[in-house]
Amino acid sequence: MAAAAALSLPLALPLGVEAPTWRTDAVVAVLILGIFGTGAAYVLNYRIITDDGPVAASAVVYLLPAVAIVLGALVLDERPALHALLGVAIVLAGVALTRSGRAEPSTGTEDRVARL
Repeated sequence: MAAAAALSLPLALPLGVEAPTWRTDAVVAVLILGIFGTGAAYVLNYRIITDDGPVAASAVVYLLPAVAIVLGALVLDERPALHALLGVAIVLAGVALTRSGRAEPSTGTEDRVARL
């Protein structure tokens, strides 16, 4: 991002772009979102990877848009479109397939140990 800012600066100066002002409420909001939103999400995601594995962690990530649609309908009284509901159904079906309890694929080491 620093490189992009440095490359954009020569274009911005002749156009008279004003420098942004730093409002206290905006800075506090960014800090809260960064610490609690992103920071907590990283900690929880790595905890899920440690406890349940990467497949379960990726399934949780796929559920986020579905949760957003449900919360939008419940909290904000939004009416989800038909294609959004279809997308939620597809995501839930995909997550169900990943969590179906099938045995883990063999790494081949069991066969080598059995032959010895």
